Amino acid sequence: MTAVRIGLSFDDGPAIRWTPQILDLLAAHDARATFFLVGQIAERDQDLVRRISAEGHEVGNHTWSHPALARDCDDEQVRTELSRTNELLEQILGAPPAMFRAPYYNWDERVDEIGAELGLRHAHGDVVPPDWHPRFTAGLIATFVLQGVSPGAIVGLHDGVPRLEIAEDETRQPTVDAVAAILPALGEREIACLPVSEMLA
Repeated sequence: MTAVRIGLSFDDGPAIRWTPQILDLLAAHDARATFFLVGQIAERDQDLVRRISAEGHEVGNHTWSHPALARDCDDEQVRTELSRTNELLEQILGAPPAMFRAPYYNWDERVDEIGAELGLRHAHGDVVPPDWHPRFTAGLIATFVLQGVSPGAIVGLHDGVPRLEIAEDETRQPTVDAVAAILPALGEREIACLPVSEMLA
């Protein structure tokens, strides 16, 4: 059995253009991950949410509309952003998520406490390349991850854009292409990719 394990996660989806490609890659390499979903996008693309779960991946809460929770939201707004997405995911999948990730990793003790009231634990990231940046190529993303991982690390990537309308020049294809390089390289190093909750357990 593989001794070294890391947590693999994706934020800002689901995205019809990129999430299915990532799911295919994960299946091909026997890897599992956590997808932190934006509620308003998940509401539109419910079949893709079901596919993520059906293929053995974990679904987490990435708020309803992707605000900076600690910086820009009062208690009521934080609670609404998280609870609305919880309720949607429970409606789609039959159970609410157990984890959330604050957009931009912008959270504090106050946000943690509200999340806990809703049955949510915050998921940090240890290796978080700026794969959302247009100048970050697949090669840079893959190098960042492969040089940064250590046993138990949580990798945070992005499989979507956190808005309902995506600009023509916005793409997450470099992340998809990076995952296509990362997964076999980790396999050669006998590093298994698992959902984030298994790293936090």
